[in-house]
Amino acid sequence: MSLTEEQRAGLNVALNEAELLGFEVDAERRIAAATFRVLRLPEIGPAPDDRRVQFLFRSIGRVAASLRDGRWDDPAAPIVPFALGDLLSVVQSFGGLPVYGWEFIDVHAKELGKWGDRLSLNWISGDDGRSHSITVFQESGNRILDLCVWFDEFEIRDSERHALPIDTFIAAGKRWWDAFYAGDERTKGYGMAPLKGPAV
Repeated sequence: MSLTEEQRAGLNVALNEAELLGFEVDAERRIAAATFRVLRLPEIGPAPDDRRVQFLFRSIGRVAASLRDGRWDDPAAPIVPFALGDLLSVVQSFGGLPVYGWEFIDVHAKELGKWGDRLSLNWISGDDGRSHSITVFQESGNRILDLCVWFDEFEIRDSERHALPIDTFIAAGKRWWDAFYAGDERTKGYGMAPLKGPAV
């Protein structure tokens, strides 16, 4: 599966400030599933009542994670090992916190440069499954999880398990952020206020 630079940038926008509700891996089938509650708007009308989407990643090549008891910037924070089968419960233990930073797709080299020497989990299934990656995190007080999953292809589904084309998903996310910076009432009530114009 190939992604254009425009699609990578668009996915980063559409995932910004999304709440990470779950992330799990089926090692035998080499499939991973991530559930997010995303910020998106239709062309007309309000945001959907159920904003959950699921990413299904196939041909998983590697899963690396760092769970630490400490602040994100504490190099001495104790590392907490866990098994691949515990990934979902570890992610859910943070209670669905938002991810942010505008960079999630194919930034593994940059991100692992920050925490790749403090791994709690490093599962490798083979030499393939490394075409792309997604990197996310959860941070709550003195506890942080950094997670990176490598894959060859993915699909997106809405809360009713209908397939969402990548470009449709990206457009809905960009539409929300454009509306947010424009002061659209449909983006009120999320606990955010724009400090400046659009970042993209």
